Amino acid sequence: MRTLLLLFGLLPFATSAGAQTFKIAHETFHPALTNLSSAGYIKEYLPAGQTSADWTKSFGVSVLKKAVPPRSYISNLCKSYHRQYPEMKYASGGQESRNRWFADFLVYPKTPASKYLEWNFFRAQTNSAGGIIVFQYTERRTFKKSIQELDSWDVPALRKQLLPFLMTNEFVIK
Repeated sequence: MRTLLLLFGLLPFATSAGAQTFKIAHETFHPALTNLSSAGYIKEYLPAGQTSADWTKSFGVSVLKKAVPPRSYISNLCKSYHRQYPEMKYASGGQESRNRWFADFLVYPKTPASKYLEWNFFRAQTNSAGGIIVFQYTERRTFKKSIQELDSWDVPALRKQLLPFLMTNEFVIK
């Protein structure tokens, strides 16, 4: 009985020890949230110490079983966000030879209660098992009174640092 208790007591540690992580810009992202459905799944990863309530960086992996082609997915995503954020400027492009398409943009506060600015990057590509895989990287900055508090956030430098990696890295899904 003691052996069984010990075994079951260690099981959660063994399971979490083998959990997939992703490394982006010298930061390791750990599993935080998973949503499964018949259409596929979404897994979100956060740096150590961050929670879904107070995150500043997030990495997501979505596997969609029956989805539009990657290029259409990114195009529809941009249109959807542009309807929600009409002042938003975004960049998009792709690697046609790899059927890999991407977009990045800033999400700004729409109400006085929304005290954050986010830089979002999405990459959609075909999945060898069928459907598509979508990778999302997001950085969020919060402010207390005015968005001008974020004037020192150098988004062009962030893009210059991360876009080459996010566009071309071969993320391995276990």
